[in-house]
Amino acid sequence: MERNIDQKYVVLDVETNGLSSIKDDLLSVSIYKPDDEKMFNKFLPLELNSDVYTTYINGITKKDLKNAKPFSQEEIYSIIKEFELDTRTILTFGNLDERFIKNYLKRKKLKGYERMNFYNFKHDIISSSFTGGNVTKDNLCAIYGIDNILEVHTGSNDCLLEWQLFKKMNGNKLLITNNNVFELNNDYIIPASYLSTYPNFKYCFTDFPKLEYNVKVVKKIEINTKKMKKFETNISGMTIEHLINTLLNVKEIDSSEFLLENKRKLKYIGRLPSMYDELLVNFNNDGTISAINEKDSDKVKRINEVIEELKINIKPLIDYIKQSIFKNKEILSQELVFSKDKKVLAKCDLSNEKSILEIKSYKFKMEKMKYQLYYESNNRKCYVMNIDWSKAPQKLTFIISHINLNLKDSTRKNANIQNIKKIKVSSKIDTKQEYENNMKCKYLKLIEFGGLLNNGVKLQCNKCKRKWNTTYSEGLNIKKCPFCANEINAFYESKLENKTIKYEEKVKKRSNGNIEIKNYIASKENVNAKCLNCNYEWAIRADHLLERCYCPKCKK
Repeated sequence: MERNIDQKYVVLDVETNGLSSIKDDLLSVSIYKPDDEKMFNKFLPLELNSDVYTTYINGITKKDLKNAKPFSQEEIYSIIKEFELDTRTILTFGNLDERFIKNYLKRKKLKGYERMNFYNFKHDIISSSFTGGNVTKDNLCAIYGIDNILEVHTGSNDCLLEWQLFKKMNGNKLLITNNNVFELNNDYIIPASYLSTYPNFKYCFTDFPKLEYNVKVVKKIEINTKKMKKFETNISGMTIEHLINTLLNVKEIDSSEFLLENKRKLKYIGRLPSMYDELLVNFNNDGTISAINEKDSDKVKRINEVIEELKINIKPLIDYIKQSIFKNKEILSQELVFSKDKKVLAKCDLSNEKSILEIKSYKFKMEKMKYQLYYESNNRKCYVMNIDWSKAPQKLTFIISHINLNLKDSTRKNANIQNIKKIKVSSKIDTKQEYENNMKCKYLKLIEFGGLLNNGVKLQCNKCKRKWNTTYSEGLNIKKCPFCANEINAFYESKLENKTIKYEEKVKKRSNGNIEIKNYIASKENVNAKCLNCNYEWAIRADHLLERCYCPKCKK
């Protein structure tokens, strides 16, 4: 008999003393079983840190943990049985919960994690990597009208909120654009630019073309000035692109009605609060902008001063774009291009029948942009222009790169398969038993054997019982379990410490010493930031802080 949704899941939430599951303590664990509304809560003692640093987030104090006891193996097995953690899917909102549970159990040499199956349903929320941190559980719950959102988080309340949010989403993916939240469906044609800036698309779609590319810088144009300034958010990129379009006298393609109709295919859920003061402007025919709201007049005046300075010096760049990229032919702006299957659309910054030029106001990462450029180019020559601000205000450098994009060659893949077949003929390792006998690490067990042609095996460590998939070659040559080897953990802790020092130096330099950070893990993970000017504290993804290295409250 099919179990209902309440019987398929349990919800787990943890409160922690930071973002590093290696260096920071796990403070509490909460588990909620929806079908019988059973709740488990447990405080854990401080073991890695001397004090509680996250009281302002979770309300937990050092006094609360005074009599707390660590988990025992017997208690872990009892919780697994009572809450059916080995047969139900464990829901979390974000990957922090699973990471802390895994490393806590590993550190305490407790078994149980290998029997758990986690699902991070935040992967079902597709949002831009430039959101500023407003895609939170609390904000989404508020949109759905879910009550009892608390300013100070507790594990038990978060479990209840996460369960209600998961049920409201009802198995659907959410798409967040410009702070508006929509329910995604298969009728919606996906803008190719989202494939670059919306990382969670990778959890929802897997049938993208396999691409290989080559990037070659073809031109660098330096503009010497004394007034170049990069403004917060993306207003600098927008105004420079508008100025270039004006000076190129482009023909703008108006696809607004079609794009609006495409957006209407989505179910509107609500709007998130903006993390920034939005600057609303009109784009003028002379390349300048004008403020819509009176309060923005001073900022717009400063932006226009930069535009006018740029206009005087930008002629060499305009001439190169006209002559070398578009061959003095008519140039279109915002041309709409569709994939053959009509599932993806692309808007070109600049294009004509022979070439396209994508304009970025920052250093671009080709691996992220490859799909966008593939759909935009549509078999035309492809160029990207990015701006180097490192020497501003004295100098601005425009870098133009030619991008060669190709579908991966199937003949090369076939050749690789033939090579593998040749190796197999000469190899004596044809069976699972022979393979296991030839493995270098004798405390690893071979669970699944796909053979050399299928190039995949599944291993299990006899010590920590962790299972994982790896390649045929790696399985033969691996010398220690990557999950329980102390040497590897020590190596990664040392590596993390060096990365943290380098990251702190970058933040200090870019914020002029106005921001300090704690709990750095990696560029794609959240970091705790504090403004030394107004003492405001906030959590933000580490790489996003480097892009917007100022306080969202006082703008310093």
